[in-house]
Amino acid sequence: MRLIWIIVIILIGYGSLFPFNFDFSRELPQDLLAWLGNWEQRTIRSDLIANILLFIPFGFFGALTVQQDNRRYPILSVFWLIFAGVVYALLLQFLQFYLPSRVPHAADAVINSLGILLGISMAAYTNSHRLRRVIPRRLHFQLTPALVILALWLGWAFFPYSPVFDSAQLGKGIVNIYQSQWHWFLWFKFSLFWLAFFYSFSRVMQRQYHLGVLVAIAIFILTIKLSMFRSQLGWSEISAVPVALMLYRLVASNGQLMIMSLASLAILVGQLLLPWYWSGDGINAIQWIPFKGFLGGSTWYHLTNLLEFSLLIACLAYAIAKGANSFKKASLITLIIIILISGLQLFIANKMPDVTNIIMVVIIGILLETIDRMRRG
Repeated sequence: MRLIWIIVIILIGYGSLFPFNFDFSRELPQDLLAWLGNWEQRTIRSDLIANILLFIPFGFFGALTVQQDNRRYPILSVFWLIFAGVVYALLLQFLQFYLPSRVPHAADAVINSLGILLGISMAAYTNSHRLRRVIPRRLHFQLTPALVILALWLGWAFFPYSPVFDSAQLGKGIVNIYQSQWHWFLWFKFSLFWLAFFYSFSRVMQRQYHLGVLVAIAIFILTIKLSMFRSQLGWSEISAVPVALMLYRLVASNGQLMIMSLASLAILVGQLLLPWYWSGDGINAIQWIPFKGFLGGSTWYHLTNLLEFSLLIACLAYAIAKGANSFKKASLITLIIIILISGLQLFIANKMPDVTNIIMVVIIGILLETIDRMRRG
């Protein structure tokens, strides 16, 4: 688990300091103490939420690392974890003084600490035997690969995490649905994702639900999505939900996993390779800078794509692992598939292989394999 925590720390720093165009000739504030003492909260809700979400993995995997190390004083270690997180957040804010494209705020470190606390709480809720004793059994969550699928699905479904519960927003959402166009590829993708939701939700909750309960949950989720700012709900997704529900109820578990693996592979091929036109201008260039596309331009657009790609990779690796009975083998197979697809992109017009895809496969594979090993151990 320590490896996952180190990866999280590196990714937070990478995202906070990209594109690393430091200008050390820039002057620091004349009164650094005044800057540190300015803890005014951000007024933009998306900024607040983003800064909290950014450090949840830091607290979550940091707490699991503390638990795995069997420290003599775990509570003291947790306090040190919080302190280290706040110092790290302040260091990143301080370094942003030298980045022309960044506006550092000391208050962000406090907001980040809320994310650390949430991450620690989530780790305790899913993996603390003492805490689980006082929680009703029906509410127990165990840290499993299925929980990773569910967490990625929630991220994909609810980003940008800005619900607006008013009649005007609901009206806009309904109009967007009415004006949306049904597309078979989107319908196919949404069918896979909703099947993954029903499958992972039942595994996380460790029980099978009646059809009426699943329908009620689906309607609740769709209503929340309808009320979100920039709601993307359309006919393609609405029509995919009953199909996914039917597959979940009528197809055996092994059949569902087969559908998830084949559908995930088909969608990855469709998104990364189609339309297929051989390039006549030689070999295409490779994007060697990790997350360059994600960190430049529209963050909302790129983060949506990153969450979707991560969910596809996790679904593919999970389904293969259940068939091969090994997450390590499944991660290796998934990595080989993405490398082959990236290799084909070299020869297809208007395609650019991105090293980010390979990095994400490695990270997700390590995450799934580590959590499965913890579960077995």
